[in-house]
Amino acid sequence: MSIFDFIIYFTMGTFGVTLIFLFYAKKRMDNNEPIFGWQRKQYLEEQGMKSPAANDKDKKKKKKKKKNDNVMTLADLVGIQDVRHGIFEKDKNEYCVIISTDSVNFDLLNESAQSSIILGYQSLFKVIRFPVQLLAQAVRQDLRKEEKRFMANLESCNDQTTDYNTKVIRYIKSRSENEFRIALRIYYVISYTYEVSRMAKLTPEQKERKIAQELWMRASTVMKMLKRARLESNLLDSLHAMEVMKRALNRDRMLVNPIESLVEDGREKNFPFITADATTLPGYEDLVSSVEEVRKLVEETKGMEKIFGEEAI
Repeated sequence: MSIFDFIIYFTMGTFGVTLIFLFYAKKRMDNNEPIFGWQRKQYLEEQGMKSPAANDKDKKKKKKKKKNDNVMTLADLVGIQDVRHGIFEKDKNEYCVIISTDSVNFDLLNESAQSSIILGYQSLFKVIRFPVQLLAQAVRQDLRKEEKRFMANLESCNDQTTDYNTKVIRYIKSRSENEFRIALRIYYVISYTYEVSRMAKLTPEQKERKIAQELWMRASTVMKMLKRARLESNLLDSLHAMEVMKRALNRDRMLVNPIESLVEDGREKNFPFITADATTLPGYEDLVSSVEEVRKLVEETKGMEKIFGEEAI
């Protein structure tokens, strides 16, 4: 065998090995997994450290897949494995939370209000370094929650006041039911792809804490910048986050079967009780262009709110 033949065989062998490597590398990249090296080793170790409940859950899923190989469920189609504490756990190591805001009648505002909204959005997309997905939904007007709240407030009123307000509530309710009224709701979907820690492998509890902290820092930054644009926003808990998904998948039955009917009182909430400053947490500088710029914008927003509040008084 000549040297030329050896070079050809060696080249073909190298080409075949490269193709095999690229095939597995592409597959792992599509699943947001480390390709090779210490990160791959640590990732596999963390996967093997799952809690017993998670392992039992995975076994049940595998059994179901074996029984129904040709059947695709809605969960498989959507790609969401679980929803806990307002965090969607998706396939391929992806996690996301949803921020809800009301729409703004931009054309009906004066020039100063329009300018503040534009500056707020400029600040938002200037400082963040992570992707944000905007989702708009046409929500049919539903006054049942407001009706319960109004009726509860009327319990302490006299008979004349109760009678008059009850008639007003019935009239508004009949108008909303007979006339098709919708409202535009804007949602911000913030995603995060989990990456292994550089320090050491994490336990399932530490991994869950890291994911929640990372998503909360991102959500806090977006909400602060939206507040600068005079937009009130809130981070959705699991119940209301599932409501957004239910509306997207089955819009016609939202009013017939509301999502609140799935759970009892005492729903889980996480964001309203958090008072920590996201800018002081480790790793925050990787999410924004400048931490000091974010703090400055937040302080300016607070000053503007104070001025507008004094003018209103």
